[in-house]
Amino acid sequence: MTRATLRASWASRTIAIFALALYGLAVALVAFWPSPVDQGARPLINRGLALLHRRGVPESFDYNALEFTANIAFFVPMGLIVVLLVGGRRWWLGVLVGMSGSVAVELGQHFFLPSRFATVDDVIANTAGALVGSIVGVIALWMRRSSRVARRRARLQRRRSRDRLGDPSRISTPDDAWSDSSDGERAHASVMTRR
Repeated sequence: MTRATLRASWASRTIAIFALALYGLAVALVAFWPSPVDQGARPLINRGLALLHRRGVPESFDYNALEFTANIAFFVPMGLIVVLLVGGRRWWLGVLVGMSGSVAVELGQHFFLPSRFATVDDVIANTAGALVGSIVGVIALWMRRSSRVARRRARLQRRRSRDRLGDPSRISTPDDAWSDSSDGERAHASVMTRR
């Protein structure tokens, strides 16, 4: 992969800034809600887990495993957004920002929300999620760049093959071009004759 392959584009940065605003709001609401966000849903979650266990999911996948997995998934967008902002060469910033954000959330819960529980496991899961998101961001930037390069190569090949075959639609004479009455068509024809 080249340096240009992993560069963040204007479009990726614009999307990332918009996503960051929405995601930041969601994180703030979930992380600093006065009571645990799943407090009222615990019986429903336990029924869902029991259903999964009957369908073959191991019993070891309990509420704590589900919560750990959810914490990973919750910070995947963080890593992805950071990579879309800064580019794939600095993917590690996604992990660093994710870990720092998680530590800030856990400290805020510990000091300001007595009904919430700050744990090191949450920081580990959130950091892992940011790592996954950073990897997804690098892959997305690489795929976007690769598809653009492939499209350019295909266009260039088509143009070269038309030129070799002498495509009559691309040949224009000055007499034909100036016989048209509109200025736009004349401008187009003059561009065609310069090729």
